This record gives sequence, C-alpha cells and structure tokens, in this order.
Amino acid sequence: MNHPGGLAGSQGIGFDYVLGSAGLYVQSESAHLTARVLVASAGVRGLAPVTEKLTLTHGPIPAHVFELGLAWMLAAPDTERFFAVRWDGNAYRLVVPPQEGTPSSLSYHPPSGVIAEFHSHASHRAFFSATDDRDEQGFRIYGVVGRLDTPAPELTLRLGIYGHFAPLRWSQVFHGPPPGLRLPNEDPEPTPIYPFL
Repeated sequence: MNHPGGLAGSQGIGFDYVLGSAGLYVQSESAHLTARVLVASAGVRGLAPVTEKLTLTHGPIPAHVFELGLAWMLAAPDTERFFAVRWDGNAYRLVVPPQEGTPSSLSYHPPSGVIAEFHSHASHRAFFSATDDRDEQGFRIYGVVGRLDTPAPELTLRLGIYGHFAPLRWSQVFHGPPPGLRLPNEDPEPTPIYPFL
C-alpha cells in the first residue's frame, strides 16, 4: 500500500500489486523494463497517489529496428509472421525465430530474453485477439501489425505485465517517426500515457 509516508508491504517475486488513492496497480521490473499500470480504479481514502509509468532501461527502440521487422513481414503480406526485439548488451537487435505461418495462423517457439514481440495479421486489421491474450502472458511490449496488403499497414501496441494489459503509443516505445504506418488507436496529437522516467 502506498501510504503518505511511503510504500509498505512485502514485494512479490515477479510482480507486485500496489494500492494507492486512485485504485489498484500492477508493477514489475526487469533488467530492460520498469512498468506500472492501473488495473482497477477505486477511491481509497488515506493512501497516497500512485502513477502509471513505462521506462525502457536502454532508452526507446530505434524506429529502424522495427522497420527491418516490418519489411520482413511485408515480404509475405498474406502470411502471419513474428519477430521480436532483444537488447544484446550494446544495442537493440531483431530476432526472427523459426516459424510456420498461414494467412490465419502462426506457430513458433518464443525466443527468450526479448523486450518486445510483434506478430502480423496479414490482411486483417491490427488487433489483439483472445488467442493473443492467452499467449501473451510475459512482461514485455507486444504489437500486432495488420493490413499488410495496403500502402499503410496498421500497428497496435500494448504493454503486458503477466496477463495485465495497457495500450501504448508509438512514442512510448520507439525513437523516430513510424515508417509508413497507420496507428489506429492514437490521436493525431498523441499524449503519452506512461511518460519515460
């Protein structure tokens, strides 16, 4: 609990729930990410405020790293594909594991130690399906790319903290402008929800 004098309580192993004046939050920290998101709103008297946040330890991911993965997806616009981003100790790197994709399915072995994962929905819109919700149970950034058969493919982003999800904006994850993407869940003038701290 976040009392006016500071946090009180025991820390968990993978993540913590924090109760503040505006409700219940979940938070976690790894060598690459620190994040906290609201999971249930409530007015709690006597507790101090808690803020949402997302911090990438090594800074935002350069847009060109995502662009490399997008180009690989665009090479097979009728097939679902997957790529991830990992910190190699010096820079962010693209990771493309062995995989088998069809226009409506994808199978692969998830790579370990990644900060972000992206998969495509071929010509379908970019959205997180019920299957994605079941599969994406780690602590990382997730993205879906859709409408690969159009001049401006779509991208939807979210933060996952062990089954709790919160939408993200391009500028919260990447450095540089989006490479010819449509970001359907963003306003024309995006305001970050979780500022980098």
